[in-house]
Amino acid sequence: MRNRSGHEKQYIPLEGRNVVLEALRAGREIRVLYIDEGMEEKGKIDEIIRLAGTRGITLSAVRREKLDRMSETGSHQGVIAMAAARPRVTLKELLGSLPGVKDPLLVVLGEVMYEQNVGAILRTADGAGVDGVIIPSRRSAPLSAAVSRISMGASEYIPIIHESPTSALSLMRREGIMIFGVEAQGDIDYYNADLTGPAAFVFGGEDKGLSMTIRNKCDRVLSIPLAGRITSLNVGISVGIVLYEKVRQQSSVRSR
Repeated sequence: MRNRSGHEKQYIPLEGRNVVLEALRAGREIRVLYIDEGMEEKGKIDEIIRLAGTRGITLSAVRREKLDRMSETGSHQGVIAMAAARPRVTLKELLGSLPGVKDPLLVVLGEVMYEQNVGAILRTADGAGVDGVIIPSRRSAPLSAAVSRISMGASEYIPIIHESPTSALSLMRREGIMIFGVEAQGDIDYYNADLTGPAAFVFGGEDKGLSMTIRNKCDRVLSIPLAGRITSLNVGISVGIVLYEKVRQQSSVRSR
């Protein structure tokens, strides 16, 4: 099957009940749905089958051994969907689509190599109401079946933008979005900074901080104080800490 541009349409596996269920709820295009022929049709499996039926998606009951061979994650829970890759969106398009009353909230990942971190960040970003996650086209973990699985379906809802972080930050600055870098050697503790309003949070790679080029594009650089002997946090944990301080501060402003 070819898309409108004449290129062969790419299909990728989605594995696990939560991931497949959220893909169906989100309206993701799915070519075929493979289900363990010995699976009881109850709970989420029943909901998956029902939603697939309403959309006319091909259901294929197969032996569990076939699912095991197909699986990239080793944890398919008896269901694998072959889904069309999500359409690409640019940062400019995303910002133009946001409601006028909505302050943009963005996450920029300078370099994230581990699928576990990408999936966890997407799940946290969805919970915090993030509008989009910017990931560089190079030097980052692919949006694989494992990323979708770890995100528990959040990857179906968070716009993922593949752009150069430096060009994305330049556009954000022109749009009046406050840019916060986050690293160990920041100039202010994250809870002492005013994080309300339009904001973007920029994180470096797992084994290094922000590059000087990225740091120079930030309005403030936040630090997360550490009291132990280890001098850094997992980037996924750092994202969660800072985003939920943003959520807390924004909620306080609304309640006044």
